[in-house]
Amino acid sequence: MKKITVFTLLMIACSFSVTAQYKAAVGIRFHGGPAVTAKFNTGGNTAAEALLSGFGRGLKGTLLYEIHQSAFGTNQWRWYYGFGGHMGAAPKRRGYEPLGTEFHVGADGILGIEHTFREIPINLSADWKPEFNFINYTGLALPVFGLSARLAIN
Repeated sequence: MKKITVFTLLMIACSFSVTAQYKAAVGIRFHGGPAVTAKFNTGGNTAAEALLSGFGRGLKGTLLYEIHQSAFGTNQWRWYYGFGGHMGAAPKRRGYEPLGTEFHVGADGILGIEHTFREIPINLSADWKPEFNFINYTGLALPVFGLSARLAIN
């Protein structure tokens, strides 16, 4: 019975095997707080990434366009760079009194490296994502580093 269970688990694991070129990857990004990340290959060496994260009492959505290149002579490792934008909303308050909603909009850059395992459908990445807010909360945020773990889908 144990042999059949082990064999079945191995067959399931092999069926999820992916290469570095996945169609989509969904997971969690950590950068001071958790965020949801979804990355979609758009063909060739480009990808689109969507992030949904919290800030203070608000919620922020980010869309990024990324260009990927092979790293370390293997396509399991890829470095990437790109740009995009974000928009967020948070309740505005004075003490406990609600005063409406405050929106903010900004531009983002991204520079990172990722590794997709061949044996298991996991994609890991580390990146630097500077942000510039130009509507509310104006200013430049440079030390925005993140680590992501995603389930790669072929």
